[in-house]
Amino acid sequence: MSTHEAGKSTEKEGGRDVEVEVIVEPDVPGDDPRQGDRGIDVRGPAQSVPLARRFTTFTVDMCTRFVWNALAAPRHFGLDHAHEAWERAKNRHTDMDAPAGAPVYWGGGKFGHIALSVGGGRVRSTDWPDKGVVGEVSIDRLTRAWNKPYRGWSSDFAGVPIPGLASGASIAATGAAGGGAAIDDEAIRPGKRNAAVRRFNKALWDSMPADYRAAHQKAWMSEAADHYGPVAQQVCFDKYRTLNKKDPKKWPLPTKPVWPGPGLLRHLGLRPD
Repeated sequence: MSTHEAGKSTEKEGGRDVEVEVIVEPDVPGDDPRQGDRGIDVRGPAQSVPLARRFTTFTVDMCTRFVWNALAAPRHFGLDHAHEAWERAKNRHTDMDAPAGAPVYWGGGKFGHIALSVGGGRVRSTDWPDKGVVGEVSIDRLTRAWNKPYRGWSSDFAGVPIPGLASGASIAATGAAGGGAAIDDEAIRPGKRNAAVRRFNKALWDSMPADYRAAHQKAWMSEAADHYGPVAQQVCFDKYRTLNKKDPKKWPLPTKPVWPGPGLLRHLGLRPD
């Protein structure tokens, strides 16, 4: 006799209850011809976060399966790895303020990485702090420790909305995101990786026309949102070029690599510190 669900299972052994880890195997849509391709339901944070915390160990290098177990098992999403999960996400955000219950993504390597946010800038991740272990860690620390490019988070899983997570403004949203927030313009230089860069990158990207974002989204997604690298420098240069066409005297074209000046920061709704 045993009680059983994803995360832990209580089984009788020698007359006493013993907790063991359980990994739910995929229930592939369409594997029963009488049911066809079934719909998919996902769990909200009130269910997914506690469930993710019940896992203390998990199969090595199976991060996508871990998040899938927390969010949707026994439904199957047909996802082989974290890169596919990111590509199929619809409402993607590049900041590190992932709400509890949101999938969080990293690039790098053949498969990338995915974890589940528990809120407060932290995630529940497989293979942390050791292989086969499940632990909680800040997004920033995991990014630095593993040297993987941070991609962002999504309010859906493989295109299916997650209950309790507002879709909010995705990376394709229009309008500046600065909101008058103070920002250290000295911190935004080529190669920098910090909170100021993340705020600037978001405001910069949100300010670009929709057709520009659509044409350059793949390149933008390939770069960490908290890193002012070549992709962000190019977008910055393109912004200057757009402004230059309207007012060449006020917006002279900078040389590469582009370092945004106070004028551009104010234009984006940020306040140079």
